[in-house]
Formats: sequence, structure tokens, C-alpha cells
Amino acid sequence: MVSRLGRLAEMAGVLWQPHDRPGAERAVIEPTIDGFRVAGTVLLVIDELPHEIRYSVLTDHRWRTRTVGAHVQGAATDRRLALHADGEGAWSVTDEPVVDLFGAIDADLSWTPATNTIAIRRLALEVGETAEVRVAHVAFPEHEVRRVTQHYTRVSDHRYVYRSPTAEVELTVDASGIVTHYPGGWTAVATG
Repeated sequence: MVSRLGRLAEMAGVLWQPHDRPGAERAVIEPTIDGFRVAGTVLLVIDELPHEIRYSVLTDHRWRTRTVGAHVQGAATDRRLALHADGEGAWSVTDEPVVDLFGAIDADLSWTPATNTIAIRRLALEVGETAEVRVAHVAFPEHEVRRVTQHYTRVSDHRYVYRSPTAEVELTVDASGIVTHYPGGWTAVATG
């Protein structure tokens, strides 16, 4: 790994457990020809019903989101999401511009800390630095997509303060920038 959270040389995996409900998530982060792929499967109990979410986020070599895909299945739910981004702030669905997302560089999928890892790797902050980011936030289980502003402050080698319109938490990451602890959300039980 190069300094400041550079390129991943090979695939990294993580298994997270949620703090507030039964479930688990397995995610992988791997280099591709054009950048990186972050993909996972989340199993959660929502309103006493089992749900499965499969997602994939493709980024360019600078960790800017280019494609987001998700499939949510539950007892009464079967929804799909497909977004495309140009890495400069323009978003579309099946070639139709999504003006409300203009300016967002990252995607934030509310059901996983994997998208926090993408932002952390893209920003490559030094200790003490803060950055404001605009994201295409995908809420679950509401299935709403909207642009929001978030902030990341790197407070130590392995800790970031993350602020969004609905949360302020101190994230713990490993040496690759993978979130290992998201207070009130997720804890990694295995990485590698």
C-alpha cells in the first residue's frame, strides 16, 4: 500500500455485524482495470422480516463513483437501483440526467459502511485535515435518493469524525481505510 491510502494491490474483504438488529454484511474491495469495485451482500431483519441487499459501486482510479447498482429484496419488497456518474458531479439513470444529484462525487448507501471507505480513500486526508463532500445518499428502507453534504475530519491515523445531516460519529478504520467500527451502526468481525 502506498502512503495516504493509495491503491489497493489486491482484493480486501470484510464481514460486518450491525449493532441494532440481527444481520451481517460481507463486502469486497478490489482493483479493476478502470479503478475499483466495492460490492457486498447485506442480510438484515427489518420490521421482523428478512431482507437481502446486493450492491456494487464502481469507481475510477481516483475513487470517484462512476456506477451504483443495488437490489433490495424482502417479503414485500423487490427494488432495484442503477445510477451512473461522470466523476465530476453529473448523475443519470438510463441516460436521463438526475439534476437533483448534481455536484455529488460520492454515493452513500445508508445500509453499509463500505461507501464511507470509498470517501475516505478518495479524500486521502492527512491527520488534522477536514473535507466537505457532496454525496448521492440512498436511504434504506425509504428508498429515497437525494444529494446531501457530509464532512470527514481525520483525527488520527485510524480515526475519522464523520458528520452528515443525521449523524456525527467517530469512525475507526484499518490501515487500508476500511471502516472497522461505525458507532451505532456496524463493527467488523473479520477482515482480510
